Amino acid sequence: MNAEHHGRNIVLIITDDQDIELGSMDEMPKTLKILKEKGVYFSSGFVTTPICCPSRTSILTGKYVHNHNVHTNNCNCSGMEWKFKHEPNALPVHLQRNGYRTAYFGKYLNEYDGSYVPAGWDHWLGLVKNSKFYNYTVNFNGERLRYGNDYEKDYFTDLVTNKSIEFIHEHYENNFSQPFLIVISYPAPHGPEDPAPKYADMFMDKSSHRTLSWNYAPNPDKQWILQRTGKMDPVHVAFTDILHRRRLQTLQSVDEGVHQLFSVLREFNQVSNTYAFYTSDHGYHLGQFGLIKGKNMPYEFDIRVPYFVRGPGVPRNITVRHPVANIDLFPTILSIGGAKVPNDTDGRNLLELLKLIKDEKSANVEPWRDTILIERGKMPKLKRIRERFLSQKAKFGKEARLKNECSKPQWQTNCEPGQSWRCFKTADDKWRIYKCRDNRKLCECAEPRERRHAENFVYGNESVYDQFLDESYELNIMEDTNWKQGLFGHKFSTRFKRSCSCADNKTHPLRSADEVVEEEMFLQKLINKKESKKKNLLNYPERAACLVPQMNCFSHGADHWRTPPLWPDSYGNFCFCQNSNNNTYWCLRTVNETHNLLYCEFVTDFISYYDLNTDPHQLNNSVFSLEPAVLEELNQRLTLLKACRGASCEAYSSRNWKSYTQGKK
Repeated sequence: MNAEHHGRNIVLIITDDQDIELGSMDEMPKTLKILKEKGVYFSSGFVTTPICCPSRTSILTGKYVHNHNVHTNNCNCSGMEWKFKHEPNALPVHLQRNGYRTAYFGKYLNEYDGSYVPAGWDHWLGLVKNSKFYNYTVNFNGERLRYGNDYEKDYFTDLVTNKSIEFIHEHYENNFSQPFLIVISYPAPHGPEDPAPKYADMFMDKSSHRTLSWNYAPNPDKQWILQRTGKMDPVHVAFTDILHRRRLQTLQSVDEGVHQLFSVLREFNQVSNTYAFYTSDHGYHLGQFGLIKGKNMPYEFDIRVPYFVRGPGVPRNITVRHPVANIDLFPTILSIGGAKVPNDTDGRNLLELLKLIKDEKSANVEPWRDTILIERGKMPKLKRIRERFLSQKAKFGKEARLKNECSKPQWQTNCEPGQSWRCFKTADDKWRIYKCRDNRKLCECAEPRERRHAENFVYGNESVYDQFLDESYELNIMEDTNWKQGLFGHKFSTRFKRSCSCADNKTHPLRSADEVVEEEMFLQKLINKKESKKKNLLNYPERAACLVPQMNCFSHGADHWRTPPLWPDSYGNFCFCQNSNNNTYWCLRTVNETHNLLYCEFVTDFISYYDLNTDPHQLNNSVFSLEPAVLEELNQRLTLLKACRGASCEAYSSRNWKSYTQGKK
């Protein structure tokens, strides 16, 4: 073994779907005290893909998705290539060969069927299939065991903690001489988000998930699915609030589990002899950009995760901003265990970064990277970047100009004598232009059937837009589609449309965005009206399946959560599509002294760029601010990283990546 780390124990704690952006770690004081105050917090800790099984595969192999080929949570998760090529060379195999006693407790891979104990594990308790808290099956050292719904005996988070502690007790009480590797893979805060009963009343008014990007929709400057996602209905808002609360409640058991784990390490005087890592397979969103829940997006809320390490020689209570990733855990743990890191490993040893932080120049450590590759899906051949850029600019440039002009106060007032036009926001938060009509009497607000005769101003025609923006009359920001979700405005079929601004607050089809129903009033109305369920999507037979082609949709109702806090039956059911097949992308996530950016290319030819120094919540796609030469450079670097393998991944992730391209065409 490596003399520097000989005999060091290693504990890797992985949570499922845990965010950092929505404030979940703030509600885990014991974990923060143990790992953050006594170790290092990597504030730019990322996953290389925000999907469960691909990310977990990257943790176990140290490889980017394009090198292990587990792209989804479906058939290739725990598939043949994994079982015969990557699993026999995964993390535990190397440490077991190097004298470690290895143990795994918790969720493994989404499609793990429990028919075998994976190579390299001396002690195994692996969950069959995806995360659950009750009524699940595990493979326990080769035997399939079924658990029920008794909290004291079956609650999975506590079972994982208790079995981990039992292993440590057994390890030292039986005088095992070798060090151990323990992976503790908790189900929390993944769905169905069942909290322990003692925590079910906590976080009643917690709203930390309501970040600046929360319910910020629609987003015509973002990728396909976000162009078609409108603001959430009040019932969706209530769902995000309850779900956030349940997620935080489930994490209380994890917080207590981390505390118990370190208590038993302290009991055997092993705290100072143990390296401990804490992270998640990816982040999460709850209402961000109007998306009710989920992951899979390339934004901070889904790709940035909790990332802590403590152990011998690790600095205490410091925050490191350098970008690190899930692929770095594999080479770090192997290095601690004295095992040789395979040449095809894409990640890098985190201890080298900590040496740089401590300014150990004598260690002759290469400078740390400044960029991580984020990828989701398989890579097809795309058009040249300049062609994609110009096509996108032609499509979206008009909307950007309209937004900038209409944001000026002079275009937002009601039509007055001498005023030529007015900008108006529709219910779905999109700008529309109206040409004020001179010499017309003010409209009278009548009954709904009479409102079409109101004549305060008219919907602009092509000549109005020619005057206002020198652009076309109708701004079709989004591609024509039969599918939209959320709140979207009315479609206009005639050339001219008229509307009226009514002082008595009568609702009209083009009401201002600030004229919205209060959430509490809406929900109370649902409770009081017995027929409210009939208005919900799932009560229509033709929509009961909640299926949209090429989409990932979910339905939610009172039968979804079986433990408190429950979804009120009076709130009814709803269906929401949270992801699409064309949400496939490859991104550069760069963090250094001067830049903090996300650059992405989508399979649809769409391009996005976010400067997080000025726009930390990624509200505005500023790709059109890039000079062509900068765009070409970003594309070139991304192209190299998409095909990298082993040492070349680190080379193209470094600040000096251009020097490695010499001789390449």
